[in-house]
Amino acid sequence: MPSRPILPVLALGFLLAVSASAQHHHVMGGKVDYDPDPSGGDPNPPEGCQGVQAKINISSNGTIFSPATITVDAGQPVCWTWSGTSSTHNVKADDGSFTSGPPGGRGNFQRTFDTPGTYSYHCQVHGSPTAGMRGTVVVRSSSSGGEGPGKLEIASTAYTVSEGAGALTVTVERVDGSDGAASVKFATTAGTAKRGKDFNPRTGTLRWANGDQTAKTFEVPIKNDTAREQDESFTVKLSKATGATIATSSAVVTIQDDDGAGCGAALTAPSKLRALGQSDSEIRLTWADEPAAASAFRIERRPEGGTFQEIASVAAGANRFTDSGLPGGTVFHYRVRAEGAEGLSAFSALAAGATDGPATPCGDARKALCLQGGRFEATVAWSPSEGEAGIEAKRVVLPEAPGSGLFSLSPEEDLQLLVNVRNGCAVNDHFWLDFAAVTDVEVTVKVRDTRTGRTWVYFNPAGQTPAAMRDVDAFATCP
Repeated sequence: MPSRPILPVLALGFLLAVSASAQHHHVMGGKVDYDPDPSGGDPNPPEGCQGVQAKINISSNGTIFSPATITVDAGQPVCWTWSGTSSTHNVKADDGSFTSGPPGGRGNFQRTFDTPGTYSYHCQVHGSPTAGMRGTVVVRSSSSGGEGPGKLEIASTAYTVSEGAGALTVTVERVDGSDGAASVKFATTAGTAKRGKDFNPRTGTLRWANGDQTAKTFEVPIKNDTAREQDESFTVKLSKATGATIATSSAVVTIQDDDGAGCGAALTAPSKLRALGQSDSEIRLTWADEPAAASAFRIERRPEGGTFQEIASVAAGANRFTDSGLPGGTVFHYRVRAEGAEGLSAFSALAAGATDGPATPCGDARKALCLQGGRFEATVAWSPSEGEAGIEAKRVVLPEAPGSGLFSLSPEEDLQLLVNVRNGCAVNDHFWLDFAAVTDVEVTVKVRDTRTGRTWVYFNPAGQTPAAMRDVDAFATCP
């Protein structure tokens, strides 16, 4: 491999040094013009927000407004406060209607919102109107409504919460009337934020009695991790209201990372790569768990015994690629890595796939296992170390188990590998494949449907012990 030129390395070191010396002036977008003095706030706010109910705090070592979304009544003051922080902060409305002035290590800013609406703001040091450290003030009408059943609505169409907050409180209001009992169902729907990984899903019902116009709340647990990642979101939805109509039915919740993201999240390798033959000239690749900072994915392929070459690049979010124009009955190995502003990730684990082979009867009984009455042909090749020519494994027939067979991967003829094909057509319209092994040599397992030519392939690199698996989607070739 050619050596890397030293100039880019020196340039990278220079950029890191400049970034470190200017960390208090960084914002997601470039040069920042700070307002010289506070404007749009209340005169003479109390020090430390004493006596103000609606408070927004910045922790001593944080870059998150807490809470990031706050709901108040018209005419109610909101106060931001920070002190003793390790970096400087300020508060500026996205539309420029108010600002706390230049950033500082400690600060106190108060504003009374007289007009109902949604007011978005950000810290000019660590955020912008679209990313990083930002928040929202939702101002609702202080009127009590009128006669009639009223309407049910989520207090804000957008919430922002730190992943370290523990939970998000969602407020649902009954406005413009309170005659009669009312209820509404709520639920969460995953987006870029995943159920069970980034938040715990919630469903339930909120209820109001006749004459009750009190706002109801429910909490959505937010899960924390240590991975640096970009903002992720999910949706809260209202449905099936009784006794009242739904006015605002959904809200988008943005989870802000608290592990140093915002100026680029770390790239991790794609996972769960699979390669499945689609025809005698095509193999489809799929993968999961894309890193948040990825902008594209680079795909490499090699034939058996060959070397990897890049064959394609696909945009982030695709999660799949179909490799076409391939020769029939041929095995290929694939690997994928993510590309982003920070460069390239490590490669994914290898996946093997094969184009369809011939639709011919099960072959040489000395080299292959003929399973399920000859419907499927299983062969195994192994190598004691990477790169060596494959050795055909010896097979052992199990007459009492027509769907199963064993293979020996050593000269001593120890039985080290099991292959089993099960008929799952009545369950999910597929034939299933079970595989287990006790070896760490390089292994390639091929199972061919003799009726269609469709071929399932598994590759285990040298030095790894494969985990036992059951692939219930192995062959979509029923009956």
